Amino acid sequence: MRSTRVILIAAIALLSATAALANERGVVIRAGDLFAEPFIDAAKLGPLASNQPVTIVERKGGWLAVEVGGRRGWVRMLNVRLEAQARPATNTAALRTGSTGRTVATGVKGLDEVDIRNASIDRDQLAQLGGLAVSSDDARQRAIQDNLKEAKVDYLKPGKIK
Repeated sequence: MRSTRVILIAAIALLSATAALANERGVVIRAGDLFAEPFIDAAKLGPLASNQPVTIVERKGGWLAVEVGGRRGWVRMLNVRLEAQARPATNTAALRTGSTGRTVATGVKGLDEVDIRNASIDRDQLAQLGGLAVSSDDARQRAIQDNLKEAKVDYLKPGKIK
């Protein structure tokens, strides 16, 4: 009985989240292509014109699955401006940018306050990233092997305060 109730609650939550996302609308801000998959080298389904309205049905990394003109495909998130939605007043002005009032984190549009508050560290991915580090000696040897030249770049001088 209890497991049935948990499954029912999970299903209702999933349907609510899907319905909320399906109602999200946007406008293409840069003409580009509609892709079959969320990869730059995926098959192109056709062109998207600037100012073309789209319905957002899914998000995956920096990509949005959209429906437009009876077609469904993927477009880069940075090529779509999300329509402003009514939201309760919150103190996130420091996170807001542009005319849409949407939150931006690390250059990816579409994150809102709830997404940021619910973000968590993926320790497995962090450990995997740490495993990619190389010593400066290894990096120097690889640079020599690839005929790269070392270049010293000075720090920028502090700007003047107005």
